Amino acid sequence: MTRIKFAAFPAIYIFVVLAALASAAGCTSEEPSGTVQDTLTDTNAANTASAENVFYYIPSPIEMADLLRRAGAGYDKDLPNAPENVSRYTTTTSQALNLGIYGADLSFAGIMNQTAETMMFMSCANKLADGLHVSAAFSPSLRNRLEANMSSRDSVLNIITNAYWDCDALLHENNQQHASALMIAGGWVEGLYLACRVAEKTNNNEIRIRIAEQRFSLDKLIDLLNSHKNADLQALAADLQELKKEYDKLPAPPETSAKEENGITVIGAEDEVKPVSLNALEFKAIFDKVKVIREKIVSRT
Repeated sequence: MTRIKFAAFPAIYIFVVLAALASAAGCTSEEPSGTVQDTLTDTNAANTASAENVFYYIPSPIEMADLLRRAGAGYDKDLPNAPENVSRYTTTTSQALNLGIYGADLSFAGIMNQTAETMMFMSCANKLADGLHVSAAFSPSLRNRLEANMSSRDSVLNIITNAYWDCDALLHENNQQHASALMIAGGWVEGLYLACRVAEKTNNNEIRIRIAEQRFSLDKLIDLLNSHKNADLQALAADLQELKKEYDKLPAPPETSAKEENGITVIGAEDEVKPVSLNALEFKAIFDKVKVIREKIVSRT
């Protein structure tokens, strides 16, 4: 299997696991238990297969949380979405978006060894996944495994990663590609929001570099959302376009090249890509846009 790695952002490896998310042969879908009172329809299914390819370029919430940990960030309980908000999300759109939000918060708490918060956000994710008829991804047995392995960061990472991508695979199996795209978008926005909040507090240059690098993921995320002819996805894509305008003001990234290294496709060699950080004005402009988009998502009902 050919793997893809961005040497430009070593902390945001494009998971090989993403290659398996669409197939996830071991996953078992649940039959819908009720009628979803939403109007979401995907009228552009022909584009779905190609849209899935962009997943290779979007860091999962787990990757972003791990990035923050390795950059020296500490856990701040005031940063994630409030758990009590979960009961407000009653539509497919708000559930899918905030499943991504809580997925990022779950990753953030888990990687920072916050046992109580991790289990709390697992419950939030389970509630929303149940509403989307993919509760198998956050089953009670998985909760038990997570609780039993909280002392091992690697195990926590593995469990959360599998749950996240199992959930995505189940959404695809249930023909809810639009919900999958929303979940991916919610997770990306929350990951970027957390990174900005941490960078604001710590003035950590490493995190600012990673925030700048998200310009590549943003382009692919907008492509993904635009591949679905759905009003909610298009509206979110329009909001992200406003964020893209700020990223487009940044200096052009250095040219990269692709080459094979031991069966892995590497885009941009380490020695030819110079990380680019954000100055204060650039950071503020991006953070302001992210806050607006994130607030729209978490305040939905």
